[in-house]
Amino acid sequence: METEINFRKRQLAAFSVLSGVLPMNVLADDVDGSASRRPISLVVGYPPGGGADTLARLLAAHFAQPLGRDIVVENKPGAASNIAAEFVSRAAPDGNTLYIGTRSNTLHKAMYSHFDYDMSRDFVPIGLLARMPNVIVTSAQGPIASIGDVISLAKAHPGMLTYASTGVASDTHLLGELFQAESQTKLLHVPYRGGAAAMVDLVGGRVDLLVFSLAGVLPHLKTGAVRALAVMARQRVPSLPGVPTMEESGVLGVDMETWLGLLAPAGTSPQLIAKLNDCANRVLLNRRLQNAFMAQGYVAPLQPNTPETFARLIAEETERWTTLIRERDIKLG
Repeated sequence: METEINFRKRQLAAFSVLSGVLPMNVLADDVDGSASRRPISLVVGYPPGGGADTLARLLAAHFAQPLGRDIVVENKPGAASNIAAEFVSRAAPDGNTLYIGTRSNTLHKAMYSHFDYDMSRDFVPIGLLARMPNVIVTSAQGPIASIGDVISLAKAHPGMLTYASTGVASDTHLLGELFQAESQTKLLHVPYRGGAAAMVDLVGGRVDLLVFSLAGVLPHLKTGAVRALAVMARQRVPSLPGVPTMEESGVLGVDMETWLGLLAPAGTSPQLIAKLNDCANRVLLNRRLQNAFMAQGYVAPLQPNTPETFARLIAEETERWTTLIRERDIKLG
């Protein structure tokens, strides 16, 4: 199985002629082909300072030059990014308003149906921008050393082991539920309002396990406060080369990653979508941007990264999470 680092080396080698720099004339014309020179709005469904916002601002800085347009990041936080998604779904399909979508948007039908938009009807995928693996961790002072230990203990004492998440219906909650379904175990879910409080209780031994983002885990791994048991991704990640995947640990199907992708309102021309996808893939080769992404815990999209592959990802995850939420009877509040 090819590792992320080997893929990254091959990708960079294939585009070495670019040296990580995008030519000025990739999209020299206005995005919508008109004389308009107003800034492009890049809408984010989370507040300033968060992971999605940080990534959006990094991208905006790198997209502006090849597009020949200023790009303004517009934050519309709330309701797991559904407020922002609904706003962009009503925007004109002229390329002047784009959306940084997240995996949370695939929960729309199952958890947030009161919002008046549909991902497949109201958006056109442009391409994936970044992926962030999630990691299952335990306190370094605890007795659990592997996923095998978790399964053995959970089967011997159903409902005894606790796992923390960053909130009901969050990525971390759903991955915990998916792990239980695929490993045929029963854990006790303890939701928190965010990762900081959950991590404090994990380190203090008040909960046994925590499913958390790679970025949220790395600082605590470096201090030795927590122990990583497995990466919930299809491949090992460069920053944790010694940590196995869930599949390597004997549990199949628990490989969903947090992701961010670029979308446009439905009706945007195929020609414009193709240009934006090409621009995104070229910009993602920039070495400074790659390093900045890695510092935030993100990894590059797998290639090919096309509007079609992104559309399939959205459709597959919408179906998978909707089914899981129904089968596990997960409800907000």
